[in-house]
Amino acid sequence: MNKGMWKRNLRRGAALALTLVMSLSIAACGAAQERLAAQAAGNAGVAGVMAHEAVPYSRRPYEHYDPAVMEQAMADFEQACAVEGRDEEVLRLYDAIVDEYDRLATLTYMAQLEYDADVSDEQAASEQAYTTDIYSEMGDKAAACLKKGMNSSYKKVLADKMGIENAPYIEYYRENTGELTELNRKEQELLREYDKLAAGDFTVELENGQWSYSRLEREPDLDDGQYAEIEDALVREKNRVLGSKFRELVQVRRRIAELKGYDNYAQYSFEAVYGRDYTLQDAEELCADVKTSIVPLNNDIWHMDVAQESYDSLDLMEESSTEDILACVGRTVQSVNPELGEIFRYMQDNELYDIRSGEDGQDRMDNNYTVGFPSYGDAFIFINRNNTFTDYQSLIHEFGHFSSYYYNSVPELFQGYSVDVCEVQSQGLEMLANQYAVDMFGEGAEAFEFESVTDMLYVTIMSCMLQEFEEAVYMEPDMSLEDMNRTFKEIQDSYHGWYYDVYDEGVCYDWVDVSHLFYSPLYYMGYGTSALSALDLWTISRSDWDGAVDTYMGLLHEGLDAPYRGTMYRCGLRDVFDSRELESLAGDVRRLQGLEQDGEGSEVPSQEDAGRAGTNLEGRPDSGLRVVGLLVMAGICVILVFQIMILCTGFVIIWLLVRKKREE
Repeated sequence: MNKGMWKRNLRRGAALALTLVMSLSIAACGAAQERLAAQAAGNAGVAGVMAHEAVPYSRRPYEHYDPAVMEQAMADFEQACAVEGRDEEVLRLYDAIVDEYDRLATLTYMAQLEYDADVSDEQAASEQAYTTDIYSEMGDKAAACLKKGMNSSYKKVLADKMGIENAPYIEYYRENTGELTELNRKEQELLREYDKLAAGDFTVELENGQWSYSRLEREPDLDDGQYAEIEDALVREKNRVLGSKFRELVQVRRRIAELKGYDNYAQYSFEAVYGRDYTLQDAEELCADVKTSIVPLNNDIWHMDVAQESYDSLDLMEESSTEDILACVGRTVQSVNPELGEIFRYMQDNELYDIRSGEDGQDRMDNNYTVGFPSYGDAFIFINRNNTFTDYQSLIHEFGHFSSYYYNSVPELFQGYSVDVCEVQSQGLEMLANQYAVDMFGEGAEAFEFESVTDMLYVTIMSCMLQEFEEAVYMEPDMSLEDMNRTFKEIQDSYHGWYYDVYDEGVCYDWVDVSHLFYSPLYYMGYGTSALSALDLWTISRSDWDGAVDTYMGLLHEGLDAPYRGTMYRCGLRDVFDSRELESLAGDVRRLQGLEQDGEGSEVPSQEDAGRAGTNLEGRPDSGLRVVGLLVMAGICVILVFQIMILCTGFVIIWLLVRKKREE
């Protein structure tokens, strides 16, 4: 996950106009790096030339942010714009405002990381609350200030400096009202309350005393019935507490959408927050197609046999140290592309990661994410370890985000965020890493690859389920908690599986464990679309490895706010919103997993392409030996058949001769 959403990004005042501008690009995905380099050279001061401050994190100073510097720069900027002939000063002050906001953003993300390391730390919580609020406030003020410059005689000078991508954002910017600012503060306050509640314990009063999750874990003498009764009571209590907080957030967001001129928050988030180039209706149709194409595929794959020995080997990864994980993933991304290896070494050398489990006495945020440090031209990875092989997956995933930030040069004030493309940048790297599963895990490779593919299918299904649930809630914001629990269960039923536990009342309670529903409303759909595109990239890699890697590197250079459908089209990936193309993708995954024979005229990947790093056409180890073995066995069978036929013929001849002799 990229945690860009918690910050409540200010972008997209002119979301539709910007989407149109970006959608008109006809550059090839593979040429994205050259295009961005040329852009940076032509707009030096808009984005810079992707400079990276190689400063270890421990030597990067943190200080409580004082807005005085930025406020003075904005005041001087407005005065300069009121006088003719001061082009140089206007542009210098413009740079000062943009750079200072980059510094504020960097401090805000540093404060967030400190808070997430221990959400029970009151000082860290206070600092996080301050920086989040000042980030939003100063972003509004900076955009409003620059808009005054755009309304002055310096419009052309400033527009040239900002670039065609950013100037419309300022030109059409609408300053938040006092109520909107207050609503944003209220939303952040509710999220902090959710953090503390979710990280804490829950208690219930039963006939046999007061119970909590921590006490339940310590009780050794409970039978299955008693354990289930207490656990069910705790689940209901957790749902009541966290669900009530969710309902409060829904009401705040309902009002935000109204003030922004939208009928509901679902529509607002799709268009204004995420700037998606597909609609709610498109998402609904994709959800329907997933039920007919992806759900059956997922069910069939789960019936495949995967060697238990492979899982046993993979389970040994729980003993890996953070250093082991870093070394292994570093080798893997280097193998995918040497440029990624260089970025990984930069990340390690500059301590731009926090990969560990929570220590005793700490409430570490149970989440994985990446945030950008715009002042340094890089980013930071936060991973809460669960001490299984998934820690390797998490680092590969987050490093995909890190790499995208590394290439990114857009100032924070103008930075948008396309969930869908950003998640292809992360999940796509996960799928490409499968090519080196044997090098990473040895005998555990088969299980790892199986888990990687099924993860993408599971993510797709979950994304569609959550999309349907969130859309239902935000379309009917007064829905009771009981109705939410029942609605979630009904939606889950339509996907023909028990992804979450169903309780006697015909409801689901555990959806409150999905933090994205609280932090990043309507975000999850982007996981689903991107998971499908990541699978598409994987199918390509089985027959054209170099082409798949080139496509992935092009995606990294697309930046953080490229429109999803347009970007996938330029990169030659399938349109998952087209039912036929989604069915085609499902068919390719089936074939690569060995679930059905290839149809007449279908293109089967060559053994040379598919067998890199010891993997076969189905992504399993030792495929070359298996294929040769099958051919040898077939040849032996043919020879045996001929031998039996010759023997039978001989026996018939002997029998006829004996019979003739007896008759004589």
